[in-house]
This record gives sequence, structure tokens and C-alpha cells, in this order.
Amino acid sequence: MNLSTLLARAAGRALRRRARGLRFWLAIAGLFAVGALPASAAESLTIAAGAGYKRPVSELAVAFERRSGIRIEPFFGHMGQVLAQARQSDRVAVVFGDQAFLENAGQPDFARYLPAGRGRLVLAWPSGRTLAKAENLVDPKFARIALPDQRQAVYGKAASQFLARSALAKTLEGRLLMVANVPQVSAYLVSGEVDAGFINLTDALGVRERIGGFLEIDPALYDEVRIVAGVVEGRETLPGVEALAAYLASPEAQAILTRHGL
Repeated sequence: MNLSTLLARAAGRALRRRARGLRFWLAIAGLFAVGALPASAAESLTIAAGAGYKRPVSELAVAFERRSGIRIEPFFGHMGQVLAQARQSDRVAVVFGDQAFLENAGQPDFARYLPAGRGRLVLAWPSGRTLAKAENLVDPKFARIALPDQRQAVYGKAASQFLARSALAKTLEGRLLMVANVPQVSAYLVSGEVDAGFINLTDALGVRERIGGFLEIDPALYDEVRIVAGVVEGRETLPGVEALAAYLASPEAQAILTRHGL
């Protein structure tokens, strides 16, 4: 075989390799051009929630991502922080919290509210203590009783309403310790830094293995707490909002919320 034949064959192989490469990249370009790759692969949905609902919202986010392929970017904090984030970032599409609080917040406005359950106030105590009923708080051994800040947390407001309506407020004056939010009360209960504390059932279920116990407060002694997912006005069409709304009504989502005390 002479040199010219060898060169011709080498050139042919090179051309065939280039052709295969060109066909590959044309195929990839075609996929993007016709939308053959799922749109959800590039989608994400930003939601915000009160810190007391981190556990259920996180579980909902994982389950929703698995079903839809839409990634959830969550933000948690006390409700003042949550609403500030929703005002400052036009990517926050949904806010989980107490409907009355969201309605009275002023800004942002909400286009609609998706039901997520009913919040329940509980009185909890650390390991080594016990309470048969809330009225037993009058015992001097309950010297430090924590509750969330009623200006920022709905369960702080609910606890204050209960204390007033049960006529315990005056007796316990000087023993009440107001902290930032529900998770901080729970942390104090777990560490034993307080003798009792008011939290929501959702958080109590999350820490029940690390505290002494808890009891539910009569819901007639505080205003109803309706937990919702508020869709921020003007962001209803952001990718994933309608899919999340449909998912929240599904049996799977309802089972998650029920399991977390809602």
C-alpha cells in the first residue's frame, strides 16, 4: 500500500469522526430547540415559612420535589423575618403561616390562601418534671415559663390569650420568659433551662423524645390558628406555584400535615 493511499484513508477516518461529532451536537441542540428536556429540570420554587413549621414544610418540599421534579428553595425564620424576605425578594412565591397574621401584615399582599391545617397550642415541660393540667403552673416550682414573642409568633399570641382567659396571667406574672420563637422555647425545654413552655403541637411532636411531655390547651381559650400557604400577589404564575397548590390538596400532602399535628 503506497503513501497516497494511507493518507487518503486517514483523511476519510477524520472526516467520519467530525461528522459523527456534528450529528451529536445537532441532536443536543434539537432537544433544547423542541423542548424535549423537561422544563421542570431548570425550575425552582422559593417558599418561606415560620420556624415552627420547619419540619412539616421540609418534608412537604422533599415529597413535592420527588413527584414534580421542581426544586424547592425554603427560607425559615420568625414571621417578621419571613415577611421581610417575601417583600425584598420577588422570588418568594409562597409563605406558610397563620392566615390572620398574613392578612394583617400589610405587605406583601396575598392573592389566595391554600389551607394547610389548624395550629394547636400545647404546654410542654422538660424531662424530670410533670404536669397533669395547665392550672398546676401556679405551683412555685414552675419558676421559669417560656413563651414565644407574641408580636412575631402566633403561638406567643395564643399563649397570652390562654393565660388571660384562664385567669393565670396575673398569678404567673414575673415568671414568664418571652423568647423569639417556638423553636427557641423548645430548645430551652430540651436543655432544661425552663420549667415549662408554650409551643405548638407540631414542634412538640418533633422533640417529644427529648422532653418530659406535653398537654394540649383547650382551643376555646385562644383564637383559632389557621395555617395556610399564602400565594404572594403578582407571583401566582411563577413556575411551580400551581403544581404546589395541587399537591397540597393531595392525600400524600394531607397525610404529612396530619402527621405533624396540623
